[in-house]
Amino acid sequence: EGSPFPIVLLEHGSGVVPAIYTVLAEGLASSGYVVVAANHIPDSLIAVFPDGHEIRGSPYWPVDADRATQGRAIGAFAQTVLVADARFVLDKLMEINAHDPFWHARLTPSRTGIIGHSMCGTTASLAADQDGRIVAGVNIDGSTFPGMNGDVRPVVVHKPYLFLMTEEHASDPGTHGREFTGMPSNSYYVAVAGADHMSFTDTHLIDSRFSRKTRPDDGAFAQALLTTELTRSLVEEFLGKYLKGESAPYLDLGARVDKK
Repeated sequence: EGSPFPIVLLEHGSGVVPAIYTVLAEGLASSGYVVVAANHIPDSLIAVFPDGHEIRGSPYWPVDADRATQGRAIGAFAQTVLVADARFVLDKLMEINAHDPFWHARLTPSRTGIIGHSMCGTTASLAADQDGRIVAGVNIDGSTFPGMNGDVRPVVVHKPYLFLMTEEHASDPGTHGREFTGMPSNSYYVAVAGADHMSFTDTHLIDSRFSRKTRPDDGAFAQALLTTELTRSLVEEFLGKYLKGESAPYLDLGARVDKK
């Protein structure tokens, strides 16, 4: 009921698996999006195939090189592997939308968004700018290194664009805050007070409930829940505006969001 549905590609950060974004993915799915999360090899922690064999994450950059050399290798990997993966997944979604008996005409290719965290914040930004099927992109605390993107800074994303980041990264424009930029009329930069790099995932929600290092009453769960809910609500509002034509009262409230 309610189809055809807009599509959201959800891209994981380095050294984790897509399941660490379950809260965000389920929230988007419950709001009427078809959410598809790729597992990028060898950037993910582990990939398990249907036949049971596993591929674990491994460095795809020269580990003993200087940071600029590493950055160039990482940037090349982002473009040739991660962005290519995302576009391949979108190609396959187009195929099943056209031919699969169940999915036929249930997807809306013209309403596709992409979300990326950490390393795949770079992926989301590049894919959004390069693939005409992607309408809007979300970069969640995207990681960058000297030498990435050919040292061209900032990289302009010519699409509606949301950048969620920690205060630490927002204050360090040389490596994070302005690596990518959107067009002034439809880009948003949001620094989340008190958040760290993994606050945008389910990590702290899980640790605060099940880790032996965290006391149940130290407020960690409440803080993790607050950041998770904020992330989900802002991402949903942004995608709702550009994929569904809905209003975005919080994002468009200038007192809360720096749109410069």
